[in-house]
Amino acid sequence: MKNIIFSIMKTNRILTSLLIVLAMLISCVQDDDYTIPESLGSEENAGLQAIMDGLSSGVMSEVSIAELLTLYTGQPTEIVSNIVVKGYVTSSDRTGNFYKEFYMQDAPENPTAAIGIVLNQVDSYNQFNIGREVYVNLKGLYLGENSSEVLVIGGTIDGNEVDQLTGKQIPKHIFRSQTTEEIVPLVVEPSLVNDSHFGMFVTFENVQFPLSLVGKAFLDPNDDFDTQRTLVSCADGTEFPVETSSFASFIQEPLPVDARGSISGVITQSFGGDERVMVLNSTDDINFIDDRCDPVFEESFNSAIDNTVLNLDGWINFAEAGSVLWTEQVFRGNGYAELNPFSSGDVSVISWLITPGIDMDAQEGEILTFQTEHAYPDFGHDPLEVLISTDFDGTEGGIANATWSPLDFDVSYKIDYGTWYNFTSSGEIDLSSYTGTAYIAFKYSGSDTGNQNMTLHVENVTVTVP
Repeated sequence: MKNIIFSIMKTNRILTSLLIVLAMLISCVQDDDYTIPESLGSEENAGLQAIMDGLSSGVMSEVSIAELLTLYTGQPTEIVSNIVVKGYVTSSDRTGNFYKEFYMQDAPENPTAAIGIVLNQVDSYNQFNIGREVYVNLKGLYLGENSSEVLVIGGTIDGNEVDQLTGKQIPKHIFRSQTTEEIVPLVVEPSLVNDSHFGMFVTFENVQFPLSLVGKAFLDPNDDFDTQRTLVSCADGTEFPVETSSFASFIQEPLPVDARGSISGVITQSFGGDERVMVLNSTDDINFIDDRCDPVFEESFNSAIDNTVLNLDGWINFAEAGSVLWTEQVFRGNGYAELNPFSSGDVSVISWLITPGIDMDAQEGEILTFQTEHAYPDFGHDPLEVLISTDFDGTEGGIANATWSPLDFDVSYKIDYGTWYNFTSSGEIDLSSYTGTAYIAFKYSGSDTGNQNMTLHVENVTVTVP
């Protein structure tokens, strides 16, 4: 009889335990529609209330994301003060394009700073959905760079990088409130994106994918991890990569190449910090509804072969004085034309780079844009002239006999020599008054002596019509 009673009691305990586990599992699951829960759970509510009480009593202090970023010392930095930071989630791993991380910015609209959080948790969108107000108790956590050289909050250190908060650290340090705000994307020109935008949800307007990507999907099937697809700005020809993880749910969707419009995503960097990229939360954030803005003429130099003499079909590369020719260069996957007189020994360098002929009678309202940049201080020397001719015969021998008219463009690229490989747009240059066949020339004048050996880069030469 005792054995029977014991067996019944044991069975009841097992059933009770199973029911408790089942109830716990049900309480943890949230719908994918991001409905704000009526209750965050007693433990999470208690943790958030403890933060509020600590802030109210002065035991804790709230810092802004911008203030937090200034605490970085150049290596993983442990936070030892009782400080708290608040933000609004900008990323989502719902489609698999983010993995064990999320980003948050300091305001739902017009943010001024953002930061990432790396954590050992998948499907975090169920808890930290886009727009969710999140508080992070920073004491005992680390501030530093992740594998993409973007500043993040983490729970451990892996060499010179900050690593994930563990599963046990997450509920002790990250607390969401019951507030979910609409994240209004920050409208930014691709050419103006900088490190301050890391983690922000931004929109590029008036952009398109190049026609060379017709028939391509978001992921290249030959890539093991990530694929970058180039966006092109219709305003100034600036190129900006959209990066897609091989684990994203939309990898086989075709790129929307038949139109242009706006696209929204989170700004971060590719693995190793090689270049800034936009990462999509979802392809629902692409709104391409306008006709394409395909240019009358375009040269991105993306076919460049690194460190070779520039040799493109129809282009003229000619040294009027000295021996230095324009070269093809590639940096972080981006091709461009370069003129570098350094170590040539030439006391005079005059080098021409001339486009193929452009038919100015086939359309109206032509606008020229290009981008320039230099790699070393110029000491006040201005080496570049941009010229146009409609009586040039298209041969090297005809350069001296042609009429070349100067074009005005933005020369601020000469000033910001502290940051290399930040190209400056020329601004829109009106070519609508020209007829016939036009040639655009980039004429470099300098020397390998004195202070006139500035290295110059040119890319994204484009002629468009409204």
